[in-house]
Amino acid sequence: MLRDLLDSLRCPRPHDESWLVAMVYRADGPILLHAELACPVCGAEFQIANGVAHFDGGLPVPAGATVDVLRLAAQLAVTEGPVPVLLTGRYAAAGAEMSALAPLPQVWVNGPEHATRPEACSVITVSGRVPLGVETLAGAAVDEAHAEPGMLDSIVRAVRMGGRIVAPAQIPLPSGVREIARDDEEWVAEVTTRASGLVELRRRAPDQVG
Repeated sequence: MLRDLLDSLRCPRPHDESWLVAMVYRADGPILLHAELACPVCGAEFQIANGVAHFDGGLPVPAGATVDVLRLAAQLAVTEGPVPVLLTGRYAAAGAEMSALAPLPQVWVNGPEHATRPEACSVITVSGRVPLGVETLAGAAVDEAHAEPGMLDSIVRAVRMGGRIVAPAQIPLPSGVREIARDDEEWVAEVTTRASGLVELRRRAPDQVG
């Protein structure tokens, strides 16, 4: 997992959004190989092992048609930059090819175990909500296995305003997005609302005397 993703991670448990505290045991430059993550709110603990962040189990990667990478890149309308794009399940299998067209960081959710990973790639296993903060993603491609309402809603929260989400055509459009394209296979929607996230507490300057 990329060290840069740490600040974007949130506890997936059902409580107010919370950063995770990391204890890093082994890293290779920008890649975290072994670490422990803990939530200061509920005390939940998660592990990064062999570079993969494990949150509450995972989902099997579904067998599916080969991803048309050119089509996916056009649907997501992302090119380059520091903000990552999220690819779930079978879409992650096309991540290496996708990085040649859109050289930006990737976050894989339950990606294929033996797929070739781009250099700038973080891998997460999770069975429920995606553990990412508000507006931490440039866009997302969500396959059939990951389009359950709770997970899809958490992905919408994590995509920045104006970012695009690709999902199966049979899945109802979640709230907070506007459909911009659809065919028999997929719909493409743009995030139109800004979700609330962490509340920053600021120290108020003392009143001046005199």
